[in-house]
Amino acid sequence: MQFKIEMEKTSNIVRKFTISVPAQVIANRFEKGLAEVQRTAKIKGFRPGHVPISVVKQYYADDVRGRVFNSLIDESYQEAVREHKIATVGSPKIEGLKDQTLGEDKEFTYTATVEVLPEIEAKGYTGLALTKEPSEVNDGDIEKVIENIRSSHAELNPIDGPAKKGDFADVTFSGGLITDNGLEEKPGMKGTRMIELGSNSMIPGFEDNLEGMKKTETKTFKIKFPKDYQEKDFASKQAEFTVTVNEVKEKKLPELNEEFSKNMGYDTMDELKKNIREHVQKDKTEESERKVRSDLMQMLIDKNKFDVPGSLIEAQTRALAQDWSQELKRQGFNDEMIKQAVTTELENLKKRAESQVRASLILESIAKQEKVEIKPEDFEAELQKVAGSMKVGPEKLKEFYAKDPGRKEDFIFRMRQEKTVSFLIEKAKIKNK
Repeated sequence: MQFKIEMEKTSNIVRKFTISVPAQVIANRFEKGLAEVQRTAKIKGFRPGHVPISVVKQYYADDVRGRVFNSLIDESYQEAVREHKIATVGSPKIEGLKDQTLGEDKEFTYTATVEVLPEIEAKGYTGLALTKEPSEVNDGDIEKVIENIRSSHAELNPIDGPAKKGDFADVTFSGGLITDNGLEEKPGMKGTRMIELGSNSMIPGFEDNLEGMKKTETKTFKIKFPKDYQEKDFASKQAEFTVTVNEVKEKKLPELNEEFSKNMGYDTMDELKKNIREHVQKDKTEESERKVRSDLMQMLIDKNKFDVPGSLIEAQTRALAQDWSQELKRQGFNDEMIKQAVTTELENLKKRAESQVRASLILESIAKQEKVEIKPEDFEAELQKVAGSMKVGPEKLKEFYAKDPGRKEDFIFRMRQEKTVSFLIEKAKIKNK
């Protein structure tokens, strides 16, 4: 070992290395670096490869020195991690170099502080008492879906009369917060929008003020933002809006008859209802199973307390924020709206991220304790299943994972977590609600 390494356990999830690199190691690397540059250096007055080392040093010393120090820091840190057999999380924080005069003939010492995976021995994970929600489908469930379908295929016909609940109002509005200095306009408090009265898509009370208004009518009213409004700058604040109704439209639902079922792709209403029942049954069953899994993971989190590396939570928060941003983009939100929404929801995203990280670490601990493994034949079977659902050839999917070993490791990791969850559900005491 060519480096002097000491490790300090500053907490359950943090290790601090103090690493010294001897002067002789630095000098050897510096000379080697100069020699490498000498072979290709192009300096006026000398043939390539024949520049004296003293001249090379005069021109390239700073560049070589910088590369040598960066290389030795990385190499010595990796040796420290291997020597102490720790599972690091994220990048280390390197400190102490600014306090030293670095030279190719001087020993230097630095500290590297890094987070590590917590050592967990999960407990209390078998025989958990869980309640399964009912997944039976009744006629009311079917009727609800049919009404939603009718609503989505409804015609919107302009009317001259006053707007009422269930009608759609095309409105132009502008507003602001009421302050001691007058009305303070805010971004997002103005625009043109189609609003369904009674849908509660606006802040409480807004849609109520639209009832009774007719086309071309303008109205100014005061309203208070809820105290639990997601944007804290608006919560509990008094606001004033001026609204002009451009048009009022009445929703006309399609008749429930053979024509309706044929438009949906079925010969009869009975066939349509049968298909709806199958889909609702599938959705309810999946939701019931998700609830069991969610309750199971929360119980495990409650039973197993440990420190979680902040870098893992931050990485998962970024992943959740990115997924949510993509979903909002698909829904038509612009970049500014997405940024504002993510900022507002950031704390909740962090809480979700922490729960997910905790759950994952606990499952890995259980998998290790119970020797849950993914065998090659398990991987092959799952690959066939995924290929079928994606409608691609298994060989193509194999090639995809073969190109990047990290992809395969992630795939097997998720399989092991799923297998562990299945093991826990088998061992749980589940009763139907």
